[in-house]
Amino acid sequence: MRSLKMIAALAASATLACAAPAFAVTTFTTNFDSMSFGTGPGFTTLSSYEGWTGGAHGIEVQYNNVAGKAFSGANLVELDTSANSSMSRLIDAGSYILRYWYSDRPGVPASSNGIAVLLNGVQSFASIGGNGDEQTDWRRQTFAFNVSAPTTLTFAALGTSDSRGGYIDSVSLSAVPEPASWAMMIAGFGMMGFALRNRANAKVAYA
Repeated sequence: MRSLKMIAALAASATLACAAPAFAVTTFTTNFDSMSFGTGPGFTTLSSYEGWTGGAHGIEVQYNNVAGKAFSGANLVELDTSANSSMSRLIDAGSYILRYWYSDRPGVPASSNGIAVLLNGVQSFASIGGNGDEQTDWRRQTFAFNVSAPTTLTFAALGTSDSRGGYIDSVSLSAVPEPASWAMMIAGFGMMGFALRNRANAKVAYA
């Protein structure tokens, strides 16, 4: 009986260990609400914010519905500040799923509302956007990708540089286990099932 418990414990440990990717990866979640900018509506431009480094014209954080309601909390980010700008951060090699919420800026034409996602400066995904309505119209964006070396992940304003552009909120980057890790994890579950089945058979034999 003790050996069966040991097998199950080892299998469970192997499963948990293999559930994570085989190498270090970068994961994060941010909704841009780590700072409160007061109770009234407004905006501020920062050189960096919540792990992101701003481009040449910084990162504009809008708060308390100054020009459209945030998806989550009080704050959202716009990257067409005084002109088209960007925000970047370094991520490790790995397989990822990037998720974020995107909205057209209210009252702004499609030509100004685009947001691009770049990997090492190369555009890899984009929220093209449309004509902004009277209020924000948040839509979740999902982008899966793989990088084999440390990579700079960037969001950048796409379109007319006129200080009015699309919005971003609630960004998350999650890791996807490598195929070898999935195989080991499935094997671990199989070992657990085998141990539990043998335990059940042993109970029947001694009944």
